[in-house]
Amino acid sequence: MTVLGPAESRLPTVKGIVREVELARREIREGRFQRSMTVLTVFAAIVSGFEAYMQHLRGAFNHWLMWTPVALTVPTAVVAGVALFNPWVARSVLPAIAAVSLIDGMIGFIFHIRGIRRLPGGFKLGQYNIVMGPPIFAPLLLCTVGILGLVASFLRREQLGEHVKIWKSSPWSWQPPADRSGKRDRGQEGLETRLRDIKADIGRGEFQRGMAVVSAFLTALSGGEVYFEHLRGSFNQRLMWIPVWVTPPMVATALAAGRSRLIAHVVLPISSAITFLVGGLGFLLHLRGIKRMPGGISNLRFDITLGPPLFAPLLFTAAGLLGIIATLLQRRES
Repeated sequence: MTVLGPAESRLPTVKGIVREVELARREIREGRFQRSMTVLTVFAAIVSGFEAYMQHLRGAFNHWLMWTPVALTVPTAVVAGVALFNPWVARSVLPAIAAVSLIDGMIGFIFHIRGIRRLPGGFKLGQYNIVMGPPIFAPLLLCTVGILGLVASFLRREQLGEHVKIWKSSPWSWQPPADRSGKRDRGQEGLETRLRDIKADIGRGEFQRGMAVVSAFLTALSGGEVYFEHLRGSFNQRLMWIPVWVTPPMVATALAAGRSRLIAHVVLPISSAITFLVGGLGFLLHLRGIKRMPGGISNLRFDITLGPPLFAPLLFTAAGLLGIIATLLQRRES
């Protein structure tokens, strides 16, 4: 019989990997993936901030508000990164900075619409101005960073490798404050009850419908941006049509998953996996496109600014990842 040494004995076995995957699946199903969601928030903040910087650099930052999504990148990424290790930051600071990102994305969307309207011909020449003007859906991708941060703040923290405790015993589970205000308005009580239920559902992992809708929202925005960006390039490669073709079925599947448990558990994981892989393929092709520009890597700053948006395809990957997460969650049956 062969005796394994200390280093060899620590190598992961197939059985151990399967066990860890099953534990991770159970953690996600019960809403215990706050740390993982904060990592995704950091990733989305960096990608969105970098793309905002490059797009606004093309416009020479001719309006001070063009700096706000760039300025929010570092604090959002830092707060989400600290939240990975600090539960108090995850519960208290992260939702605040996420709300700011959400509002800034909405403001940017309004200003991009105004910028298109101010171009010669306005929306009467919409097919040209939307393509050549400010990217209309890009600011809403910053809203996705806010949504991810807010969802992360409501989740519970992973306890992989440990016995999973029931919801009520979690020390970081959200509990509504005691009512000390005496008589309360019925509308206010109804709103507070609804918000409390939403937070509790997220904390228990019972928000499959909501996560599927977020995945559909991000896919639609990414697909819209892909179409207009590739239209600028006249779709000079057939592969540029792939994300455009993938977007409608992914959005339809994610929305249908909110109504059908069968679609959520059978069709949505397939569509999400395809979306995830298409985003990864797009990232590699964008890297190749930048390398093929005049000067290649030696003229990197110019090529990244005016070439294919480097990290934009990874937002498509994030949409697929959210769809995969949605398939693992529970759903609250009304």
